[in-house]
Amino acid sequence: MKWRWNDALKWKRVMLISITFLVFSLTFGESFHSYANNERLRDRNQNQGVPLTNDQLAVNSILEPTYAKTLAGYKKEGYPPADQPDIVMKADQHSAFGGTKPVLETVDGHSALVWDSKTTWIEWSVDIPQDGLYNLALSYYPMPGKRMPIQRELLIDGESPFREAQRIYFYRSWVDRGDPAQNNQGDDVRPKQIEKPQWMDLPVSDGNGLYPEPFQFYMTAGKHVIRMNYLLEPMAIDEIRITSPEQLPSYAEVEQAYTAQGYEPAQQINVKVQAENNPTKSDPTIRRESNGDPLMEPAGDGRIRLNAFGDWRWRKGGQKASWAFSVPQDGLYKIGLKFGQWWGDGLPSYRQILIDGKVPFKELELYPFTYSRNWRIETLHKDNEQTGKDEPLLVYLTKGEHTLTMTAQVGPYQPIMEALTADTQKLSDLYRRIIMITGPTPDPNFEYELNKKVPKLIEDLKVIADDLLVQMDALKALSDVEPSTVNSLRMMNHTFEKMIRNPDSIPRQLSELSNSQTNLSTLLMDLQNVPLVLDYILISAPDTKYPKVKSNVLQKSVSTFKNFMASFTKDYTGVGSVYDNETGEEEGPVIEVWVSRGKEWAEIMKEMAEEDFTPKTGIRININTLPAGQLNSGSVNTLLLAASSGRAPDVATGVDAHLPVEFAIRDASVDLTQFPDYEQVSKRFLAGSLIPFKYNGGNYALPETQDFNLLVFRKDILNELGVSIPKTWDEVYALLPILQQNGMQMYYPITQLGFMPFLYQNGGDYYKENGTKSALDSPEAFQAFTEWTELYTNYKFPVMANFFNRFRTGEMPIGIADYLTYVQLSTAAPELIGRWGVAPSPGHQKADGSIDRTTGGAVQSVAIFKQSEHQQESWEFLKWWTSTEVQLQFGQELEALLGVEARWNTANIDALSQLPWPEDDLKALKDQWKYYKEQPYVLGGYFTGRNIDNAWNRVVLGGMNIRESLEKGIKDINKELNAKQKEFGFTPKD
Repeated sequence: MKWRWNDALKWKRVMLISITFLVFSLTFGESFHSYANNERLRDRNQNQGVPLTNDQLAVNSILEPTYAKTLAGYKKEGYPPADQPDIVMKADQHSAFGGTKPVLETVDGHSALVWDSKTTWIEWSVDIPQDGLYNLALSYYPMPGKRMPIQRELLIDGESPFREAQRIYFYRSWVDRGDPAQNNQGDDVRPKQIEKPQWMDLPVSDGNGLYPEPFQFYMTAGKHVIRMNYLLEPMAIDEIRITSPEQLPSYAEVEQAYTAQGYEPAQQINVKVQAENNPTKSDPTIRRESNGDPLMEPAGDGRIRLNAFGDWRWRKGGQKASWAFSVPQDGLYKIGLKFGQWWGDGLPSYRQILIDGKVPFKELELYPFTYSRNWRIETLHKDNEQTGKDEPLLVYLTKGEHTLTMTAQVGPYQPIMEALTADTQKLSDLYRRIIMITGPTPDPNFEYELNKKVPKLIEDLKVIADDLLVQMDALKALSDVEPSTVNSLRMMNHTFEKMIRNPDSIPRQLSELSNSQTNLSTLLMDLQNVPLVLDYILISAPDTKYPKVKSNVLQKSVSTFKNFMASFTKDYTGVGSVYDNETGEEEGPVIEVWVSRGKEWAEIMKEMAEEDFTPKTGIRININTLPAGQLNSGSVNTLLLAASSGRAPDVATGVDAHLPVEFAIRDASVDLTQFPDYEQVSKRFLAGSLIPFKYNGGNYALPETQDFNLLVFRKDILNELGVSIPKTWDEVYALLPILQQNGMQMYYPITQLGFMPFLYQNGGDYYKENGTKSALDSPEAFQAFTEWTELYTNYKFPVMANFFNRFRTGEMPIGIADYLTYVQLSTAAPELIGRWGVAPSPGHQKADGSIDRTTGGAVQSVAIFKQSEHQQESWEFLKWWTSTEVQLQFGQELEALLGVEARWNTANIDALSQLPWPEDDLKALKDQWKYYKEQPYVLGGYFTGRNIDNAWNRVVLGGMNIRESLEKGIKDINKELNAKQKEFGFTPKD
């Protein structure tokens, strides 16, 4: 009995201690938990065997303060503008350089230093006479390159003065090659964009139009070192100047000077400059455009006339255009513009206006073009606060030639964008801190007490919510009407305010947090766009009356009738000139080319063919565009119907990889090996990209484009986690626990293309015995299928996910992405600039220590069809179209026309290497392409992908045994292969 009593006392003591510890934990544990949350990011990897951070994760570029913050610091410290004569340094007087010594050459009449990629950096030493703020200016000449803007990094005394200095832009000059030609349909054909290199003397300023004035740099009296690092494109430099900042006068001050100097208004002069009439441009993407308004000059009258300039393509900050004009007498002139600005949700677009290369007064540094749905003529003016009327801004011009330059400016949106970018990043960090507690799919019935467990949660939410109110007021002040952007910010503010009042609701509103981040990013993209379209420019005497340019109902009705009448004579089936196949033999053969892409793609192809291919070969082409899905296999499509009715084209481009073999099986596509130079032409491509077009000893297409899979990663998050980029799947498996313990995941695509890397890297293949049987019954294939399915069953990879959005939020800081996702991240995620990178996909380490990264993508092809009566001519077209020079030019023209969003992922290796990909990305892509290998296509091969997906579904979603599921799939594949071989009487060639 005594023993039992003692035992009971011991048990009571244990219970008392446990209860005490529990109370203590509940009372003080939150601080311990918060501390753990802060530390877990760095400490979780200590027992995981993951290497430490490497250079690819450097995020210093995003940590530097912006120029706006730096300039505010200058003003706070009271740094004055310098007041000194210009300091001029010849470029060849450099004090040091890296790599090859730059050479001194004569370039367009100037003795200049030619700087290409062989010289990695150049330094100049300079003595500054007094403390103060200075500008930096360069006299430079763009050397031949990849048609990209020249880019350099600027350092002063070894340090970057602000973030924007890490990428300084020096633009090239572009013009139309000539006036628009007209095709045989009477439509204007857009002239080719050509570079017009010339010496330019410009101050160092922001190339994205964020700041209207040149950059100012604070330097103390004494010796300083100015260093530039090579980033992109060669240039020649004549001299570098350090100047005192120029203070722009107001118009009132300039007007007083006009009066003091006796300048008189010009009389009875009205010079009209058609805006589309070949201005000099900094960017080839801004160009002539077509507008159907009946009062346009010239009017379309039922045809396409390139009668306007700019439009949506003239929307990026920093894009500039210059027009030359002449006035017959000295005097004061007003400037009128016929323009349209119907974008921006009611917000104005801004332009900096320069006369003869200089902004004449402050009011033209950031001139607003307000929103309206109609064309209008506006005189450059300012509001007179006393009279309430518009007062024209007059400029003094001497008799003779002058230039007017307009530069797109983000202007007053810059501080709003900077604030919203900071809010987006805070929101992303906050979201990640929340899911570290709740996980990506929190239990709606569980009380997480986030306000206690997430440090500064309510405080950070309130900071974001309050800042949104500030930015709403800033936007409303810029517009005459309240834009919908303000409503979007108001809704987000209300969401955050509700979360602040009720923190327990946050886990149930995680999707709203994620959507808010996405919406903020979209708003940021929209605020960067400042489009404007011009019809003509007027330089006039101040008393000139401008006409009304808003078309009325009668004028629009007449224009509509003309368009209707033109439709009876115009051939709408093709792109550009349309040739008659029946009567065209006297002028040369005509081949029909179907293009499975947009009209812009087809127009460039047509223009290039008529400039180059037809003059060289005498072969003319008709081009027709089709929706992309119409040239894919696996469904009834236009091409299949056309072939069935005997009306197939000679050539089809943008064709799905499997379709040429599908037609070859039915003896409907041409075996390209019959042409004697096929082997030479095929060397333009990766050997692995030709695999899908091989069938029974023949080759039935050439690759046109090819997708790729790369590892994309968030530099900032992986750096914070203290891990490096995984090179092998073993390193991926070691990384996963760290991600999961911090509420994060890795992405891997679930389609059967995700199976391909594991199959090839394990030494397996899809088929054996010349494609008559599945090879998935091999040990290597079983191992590959096991690894692939275990990603989802054992390692809990998500089965469904929007990787683009979750990469932006930080939920998935690493994953395998295709070309489309890469382009999206490059163009539609401004908040991630400098925070992400790419690397080759992870692979399997082989016995010799090398890493096998073999994988495929998705090839699109160009093929010839058996119904063609011009097979040799079609082959000549294929050789021309897939050549390095043509693919390079097409990629450059396409990007010049549509921007980075349309970067051409050509299958021609040499051409891709010369397109303007970022150097780091191109290096990763080249490293990955060493292992490129596509899936072969055989008779009945469509069943292979289908049954691989089915086998995956049975294992991952249905819980079936891996071997049983795969064997069932193999049985179904072999059954279909055998049935198709019997149906077509297939006998494999040796």
